[in-house]
Amino acid sequence: MATKMLRPNVGLYVATADAFADWTAPTLAEITAATKVFNISPAVTDDYTLNQTDSDTDDSLAIVDNADVQTPTYFNYEASLDIFRDLNADADSVYNKAYTLFKTVDTKYFLIKRIGKDHSADFAAGDLISIYGVKTDFPIDIVGDGEMIRMGARFLVSGEVAINVAVAAGTAGAGPELKAVVGTKSTSNGKISVYWTPLSNISGTEAAFLADPSVADMTASGSLNLTTAIAFDGFDLGSTESNKIEDRGIVDTTSVESRGFAQFSGNLTFFRGVTSETSGDYYNAFEAFKASTDGTRPQGFLITRINVVSTEALAEDDVVSVYKFTADAFMDDTEGEDSVKFMVNFMPQGEVSVNAVVAA
Repeated sequence: MATKMLRPNVGLYVATADAFADWTAPTLAEITAATKVFNISPAVTDDYTLNQTDSDTDDSLAIVDNADVQTPTYFNYEASLDIFRDLNADADSVYNKAYTLFKTVDTKYFLIKRIGKDHSADFAAGDLISIYGVKTDFPIDIVGDGEMIRMGARFLVSGEVAINVAVAAGTAGAGPELKAVVGTKSTSNGKISVYWTPLSNISGTEAAFLADPSVADMTASGSLNLTTAIAFDGFDLGSTESNKIEDRGIVDTTSVESRGFAQFSGNLTFFRGVTSETSGDYYNAFEAFKASTDGTRPQGFLITRINVVSTEALAEDDVVSVYKFTADAFMDDTEGEDSVKFMVNFMPQGEVSVNAVVAA
């Protein structure tokens, strides 16, 4: 009687762009190179996407055909991984390794999937693997009330795909690298900070601020730490997948994508303080964004810091993401039995910097 294979018999690995002499025929020595191939399986959530999709087809009929005929033309595939963030950013863990690999944009990798063995089992000649060439897009911070913090690793496909190919013979190395420590999952609650820096508070150029956002600008008079004024319900702030441009050459036989315009969004819901208050975080947020129709819509940068306890002061070397917005519609939220709030819709202004390091 046949035996069904269970879920633990899956491994996901990442290879650097130069890991293989011929990516269509990796050798055992190449697939086990500890400095170029990494086992990230324990860091990936189980709703990952790494598969072929339906091919493009040609539906041309011959005069003798009496039913539909579809001929596959271009191969297609897709890749998307969500990675757990580590509570300890300094730990030598699988979670931090995966974060380091995917935190920057426009880095080329090969994602590798092996089904049939435990992820930590040694590779052997003849193992069947599927290889997907990708380039990193902007990573997405995934947070939710009562949920673990994750990083959404999003990819553009490079047109290099080989499904169920056998690992060629060779001398096994020490890899793929698998960190001894898996990591400690980090909860979203209490580890998200949001700052507002008006355009007028930028001491240098906007480009310089995006590259190296400074503590001085982000804490100057008029800049705000909005964190304690924001409700989790309806929180939406951060990068989304970039536009994907598919512009094949005549030599391409599979999907090939380039990164188009970056995309990000911002919609925040703030608590209202009682009208007798003339200071405090609720008051400051209201004063910053209340003027939506007088012709002076606030323009500036919303800045997020993820996976650091919110009560910790902003500091040099913190990692933040910076998004330029114009504050648009102001909407009162008075329904139900909960707190009175107001919602602000922010309009992207085309400038974004993900995982930038804070300067002094």
